[in-house]
Amino acid sequence: MTDKIIRGSGGPPPTPPSPTRAPDTLNSRQFATIQDLLSEGEIEGFATPSKAGLTKGTTAYNNAALKDIFLNDTPILNSSASNTSPQTSDFNFQNVGFTPRFGTSNQEHIPGIESSQSTTSVGVTVTTSSPVTRQITNTNVDAAKVTITFPQLQKATDQGDLLGSSVQLKIQVQYNSGGFSDVLSDTITGRTADAYQKEYRVNITGAFPVDIRVVRVTADSTSSSLVDAFAWTSLGEIIDDKQRYLNSAYTNLRIDSEQFSSIPKRAFRIRGVKVRIPAANGGLTPTVDSQTGRIQYPPNYIFNGTMGAAVWCSCPAMILLDLLTTERYGFGTHITDSNLDLFSFVAASRYANELVSDGFNGQEARFSCNVNLQGSMEAYQLINELAGVMRCFPIWSEGSVTITQDKPTDPSYLFSLANVGEGGFSYSGSSLKQRHSIISVSYFNMDSREIDYEVVGDDVDGPNALQEDIDRQAKLGIVKKDIKAFACTSRGQARRLGKAVLLSEEQETEVVSFTT
Repeated sequence: MTDKIIRGSGGPPPTPPSPTRAPDTLNSRQFATIQDLLSEGEIEGFATPSKAGLTKGTTAYNNAALKDIFLNDTPILNSSASNTSPQTSDFNFQNVGFTPRFGTSNQEHIPGIESSQSTTSVGVTVTTSSPVTRQITNTNVDAAKVTITFPQLQKATDQGDLLGSSVQLKIQVQYNSGGFSDVLSDTITGRTADAYQKEYRVNITGAFPVDIRVVRVTADSTSSSLVDAFAWTSLGEIIDDKQRYLNSAYTNLRIDSEQFSSIPKRAFRIRGVKVRIPAANGGLTPTVDSQTGRIQYPPNYIFNGTMGAAVWCSCPAMILLDLLTTERYGFGTHITDSNLDLFSFVAASRYANELVSDGFNGQEARFSCNVNLQGSMEAYQLINELAGVMRCFPIWSEGSVTITQDKPTDPSYLFSLANVGEGGFSYSGSSLKQRHSIISVSYFNMDSREIDYEVVGDDVDGPNALQEDIDRQAKLGIVKKDIKAFACTSRGQARRLGKAVLLSEEQETEVVSFTT
């Protein structure tokens, strides 16, 4: 007899896994298109691509320009990103469209900016065997907007899982019965349990009538477990805005509303209006440093009274000259070159563009002008402000405007008791109460894009204390003066301005009066 022993583990059966539901990844989106006026007149362009010498109109130029566009103080593209092939992770904002215009007199309009749109309902399901076609006959139409809708896109498995799916479609165009050709192909991938819409813009570039056809490439579902049908919902006939805004630099930004709760604040880092600079003479040609905007005058260059072509620069003398002679945004309807002493402007320009120490182990132009004039100003005030950037003063004399500059120069005339009035010379000194020991200079910091402050005269502590500051504060106490460095974006230039004010108050303490 044989005994058979049957053994088992016992216990309840294992619990089956819970059904899987893929996340709902398809959400309808809206986009906002924003146009911003950057400048009146033709500009050089954006700072980053201009420094790199990139050609306008290329993909690399537009990519680099995105480093100079800030949405809510954040650049669209990181400064370290490649200009030719930036990675998705380099963008701080996704799905941004960008088109610039630089203010030329013959620039084209920016396509894709809608002036009007007429929408008609289609409401037909697109199948593999039955593409859907609609015709446009209005010859004023520039583009068609095709809207497709998926009521649902998901797949159920036998285990109860809800997964996503993928559908490929194409949009084709036929001009004047000349045969259909593909203009767009897209694949919708993901899962959604409710309606999902997507819009496609199709630019019209041929003869009318124009036939638009939507084709389903993916095979139709034959199972109730797979829901992936879609319909062509509506057709929009778009007429674009053809305004070219000649001689005005502007941009067109298209942003994804998913990333913003409201229209973001925009800021642009540009190289501004092109201005005339002195022309070549005797084979010697002034040039502009592409990195800084400083005008470089060749040794032994002599100005012959002729101005050259307009280029971008940061020379305050040439910027003032442009403002005085330009009709569109300056005083050109009242002032021409014949009313100006051009030689005084070029002399001031040469002194302003000489290299000096920036105070931080580098060199820069003595005076640079970087300013954004956004509103109207009194003419006399604006001229004086721009002239003051380079320590100049404008003088109207004998029907012409000349500028005189505070700079080292030889004496031009000597006065003595022999050639002044009977009263002789009368001297008066400035009060100690009118002198200051500390100057706080405000300037625009291009790195932080905010107003910054450079404090001069407070170096009285530590191993690098300046004896002149110690003596000044011992004599005057702490007396602070706040000044604004107009059109200044350089910390070194702001510091030189503060030191000049301190030195003037300390050394120029007497005023002499006399009659001639």
